[in-house]
Amino acid sequence: MPSKMNSLLALAALLAVLPAIYSQIIACKTEDNKLRVDCTYDVPTVSPINYEFSFSKMGRETVIITNMTLQSDPKNKFAASVKHMPPNTYRMEMTNFQVNESTTFTCKARNTNNLNILVEKGKLPTCSAYSLLLHSSPWLLFALLSLQLLQCGGAASI
Repeated sequence: MPSKMNSLLALAALLAVLPAIYSQIIACKTEDNKLRVDCTYDVPTVSPINYEFSFSKMGRETVIITNMTLQSDPKNKFAASVKHMPPNTYRMEMTNFQVNESTTFTCKARNTNNLNILVEKGKLPTCSAYSLLLHSSPWLLFALLSLQLLQCGGAASI
């Protein structure tokens, strides 16, 4: 019985830490039809941080919003804003953007890896808790499968 308890404690510790040890990016459409891109970094960031949000279509990158440079491209007039969500997430929201072809969204932040997500035409998920959980949490599937294996292991030892 103690080994089963130790296994459960180890699994609980892993599940508590796993979401925080990797970076992730999520793209979705809000209820009011804004494009939302959330970038969560594997280390806590201190606000303000230098960031850049961009998209690429057919190999051409276009900056949506940045605070890394003082100059902005005058032909890019996106209505976008970025909000820091402590400890380590940056959320960009943009109005009037349609994903009418496959588009790669990128987050860049100082001293971190770039995060990318490909959104195929017509497949931008709606920003809901359920939808985001399915699209952004591969560790959840791991957790469910691990619990099932633990149950099978416990039943076999009885």
